[in-house]
Amino acid sequence: MKEGVKLTRGLSFKLILSVFSAIAGIFIVIFLYNYVVTRRTMIDNMNSVATYLTESTVNKVDRILFGMARVPENMAAVIEHSNFSEEELKQMLKLIVGVNPEIYGSAIAFEPYFDGRKEKYYSFYAYRKNDSVILTTLGNDSYDYFLMDWYQVPREKREAYWTEPYFDEGGGNIFMSTYSVPLYSLKGGERRFVGIVTIDISINWLREMVDSIHVFETGFGFLVSQNGTIVTHPVKELIMNASVFSLAEEHNIPFFRDLGRKMIHRESDFSTTTYENMANGKKSWVAYAPVPSNGWSLAVVFPVDELMADAIRLNLAIVILGSAGLVVIFLVILLISRSVTRPMRKLAQAAQSFAEGDFDVVLPDIVSRDEIGQLTHSFSYMQKTLADTIGDLKETTEQLRISNDKLEDYSKTLELKVEERTAELVAKNTELDSALQTLQAAQTQLVQSEKLASLGKLTAGIAHEIKNPLNFVNNFAELSSDLAKELQEELEKLKGQLDEKDLEYLLEIVGDLESNSQKIHNHGKRADSIIRGMLLHSRGKAGEMQPTDLNALLEEYVNLGYHGMRASDPGFNIKIESSYDPAVGIVDVIPQDLSRVFLNIINNACQATAQKKNEQKDSYFPLLSVSTKRIDDHVEVRIRDNGKGIPEEIRDKIFNPFFTTKAAGSGTGLGLSISFDIVVQGHGGQLIVESDPGEYTEFIIRIPVGMKVE
Repeated sequence: MKEGVKLTRGLSFKLILSVFSAIAGIFIVIFLYNYVVTRRTMIDNMNSVATYLTESTVNKVDRILFGMARVPENMAAVIEHSNFSEEELKQMLKLIVGVNPEIYGSAIAFEPYFDGRKEKYYSFYAYRKNDSVILTTLGNDSYDYFLMDWYQVPREKREAYWTEPYFDEGGGNIFMSTYSVPLYSLKGGERRFVGIVTIDISINWLREMVDSIHVFETGFGFLVSQNGTIVTHPVKELIMNASVFSLAEEHNIPFFRDLGRKMIHRESDFSTTTYENMANGKKSWVAYAPVPSNGWSLAVVFPVDELMADAIRLNLAIVILGSAGLVVIFLVILLISRSVTRPMRKLAQAAQSFAEGDFDVVLPDIVSRDEIGQLTHSFSYMQKTLADTIGDLKETTEQLRISNDKLEDYSKTLELKVEERTAELVAKNTELDSALQTLQAAQTQLVQSEKLASLGKLTAGIAHEIKNPLNFVNNFAELSSDLAKELQEELEKLKGQLDEKDLEYLLEIVGDLESNSQKIHNHGKRADSIIRGMLLHSRGKAGEMQPTDLNALLEEYVNLGYHGMRASDPGFNIKIESSYDPAVGIVDVIPQDLSRVFLNIINNACQATAQKKNEQKDSYFPLLSVSTKRIDDHVEVRIRDNGKGIPEEIRDKIFNPFFTTKAAGSGTGLGLSISFDIVVQGHGGQLIVESDPGEYTEFIIRIPVGMKVE
């Protein structure tokens, strides 16, 4: 075994480690190092070139803008300290535009009703048209320059201001940017704001200047404004129609969003993040820097393939030379391997036959004294030893196979029996669990039914006891009202016999008595309506359709549900918003059953809002919204609360019998199940629930008009 290890290591060092791997590894390292260093050097050099080119262009633009900005500043200073006539101001504007080819137009705009004038607008504007300078006036109802940025911003800030690019419709009628300088007047030693002096630059002129930047063959530059709007670009459709941020969203280029943020924050850098530019679709890098004068930013786009052309050519030459060298090395290794591996190949063929079971194969006659000769001698010894051992193993293996087959058959039989018994036990256990759950549910339902029946009897008894004195209160309240009216009529007859103040006092008292009697009567009627509903609910006949005022029924049980919740929780309060459609009118329904649906849903809503109120305290106020609406051949009732909502995972289960999320003893899980049967089976309608957990729950009840129950 030690000799075999020495053989393997000797061949590896001779054929691979000592020759090909070392040279190939060195070549790869050299290539990668050259590529990395070349790329880094090119990027560093390009960074310097890009920064210089960008800054020189920015300085060029800034010098021109700076020089142009001095024109209105000087003009404002001269006007402030001199007393020019209107004609002299006009000539000054024409002269400024005429002698400055970079300036498209210039204006002087004064405050409304300046110097006691009757006219609101007082402004002169000189602008370039073809080869001449045109002088005109600005300002009218359709061109109110007092509301424009070039006038408003410097007027409010009291400092000079470069505007964002805009189309000056009614003025220069081109895309432009305006530099505005506040104009002051000295009167009595006081410096007073009187107007604005401006110069305009054409966006087309800026584009021509930026387009003059030459970056390799296809590179280019473009300007963006302070808010990222594209001011100049080789793709004309983008100018004033897009921003760096809109292009980022439209073409899904996150790099543009980051680039836009840095440019509007007046940062400068050379970014090697690769993207496809909009002008020619080439992969590119970009350098950018701000223009100090107006806060805009200039970007210069560098095509990567043109930028890295020299590095690519150099690396390609190295790859070609290295590949040729590897071919030569391969040929050398091939010659060496033939002299070393030919006897090894013969031994490998014999070993293959030996591996296929031919233990009598004749080994090659190799008498060399190197590792191959030692391997041949060892292989011969192994051949003889294995031939003896394999004969013994075949007999033992056959015996083991027979025993293993018997063991597998027994194991399979045992597994089948265990699985059958387990399945029987699981089925029995499932049946027992189901029976237990059914029994528990039935028991709970019986207890609750008994409670409800007892409560119904108690409610009916209490309602009967209250109804008699309540009728007495209503009758005497109505009688008191009539008596007050009669007393008022008698007092009117005595108008001439009583003092006027006494008569007014008595009439006021009689009016108060009549008003109080009427209020007692109204509230008594309301209490009588509630008691009548309680009696109907406790002893009403289910299954009989009756013409019913659905709006009144819903309103009654909204009040009943609210007062029921107040009775159990005195601290409970809720805002009720209602919207009843008069078009609903009288509908044939089973009022006792449908009132049960309303009451059950309203109780659930009150409980849900009460729970949320306990959790969120003063940051939350409960709200219950109820509405009715007549829609074609059916009536729709909506009951919505802003409580805890219903989780999506249990929303499909809430109409199942005995399903409840309330604490043990607080509910049977039958309320919504019975409500669903009443609406769907009893009225042929629909009961739908919509909910957003934590926000709201809304139940929608749709009842067909003219439904008949047999």
